[in-house]
Amino acid sequence: MKFTNVTEDLWHGIHQLQREAFQVGLHEELDVLKSKWQQSPESCFVLKSNSDSVSAYLISHNWSDLTPPTLNKKLPTVRPSGSILYLHDLVVSSQVKGQGIGSKMVNHLLQIANSIGYEKILLVAVQGADKFWSRQGFIELEGEYDCKSYGSDAKIMFMNL
Repeated sequence: MKFTNVTEDLWHGIHQLQREAFQVGLHEELDVLKSKWQQSPESCFVLKSNSDSVSAYLISHNWSDLTPPTLNKKLPTVRPSGSILYLHDLVVSSQVKGQGIGSKMVNHLLQIANSIGYEKILLVAVQGADKFWSRQGFIELEGEYDCKSYGSDAKIMFMNL
């Protein structure tokens, strides 16, 4: 299984997978999603199928706060300084689910995060995904942090590196 960097020509497939995976209200506009990639391209990657279409993707970016970025809002063009990697999306196509791809993508991201020197990975679990993230070693963050834009069932989770 080989992951490749996100490139401009993959965005149609990435955006299509996002729309298939998330309920209405959790979809982001393409320019918003791209702003996350543009801020931290070294921590964004895909898995392509034999037909070169996107089978899975992971978008993450540098972040400086335990409060996650607001959903569907472009990130600033200036990269914030900080030791937190915010895992924005991990989506696996229904055609390849059940093959352990999500866990392999998390492991690949951990390698990237460690090589860059991040101290923590932060994410917001939606649609009941907190069970998956717990199995990957993420812990729910206690405290009053705003993640309302992600829906009423959203949970902020983290992993120290």
